[in-house]
Amino acid sequence: MLTALVLGAVGYFEGPKWPLIIGGVFAVWFALALAVVRSRGGRGWKAIERAYIATFGWAEWL
Repeated sequence: MLTALVLGAVGYFEGPKWPLIIGGVFAVWFALALAVVRSRGGRGWKAIERAYIATFGWAEWL
């Protein structure tokens, strides 16, 4: 949620270029995290949950 709000704010002030780049980076990071989790034996929703935490779990530390 925090990532979407920040991307919205950046898009409002800077235009659509940077939010697309930053959003793409997060999408690639999520895909890589999911690939790593799946290669280590993760399956189903648990694999998606672990990849989500690896990608967006940093927001809990703010």
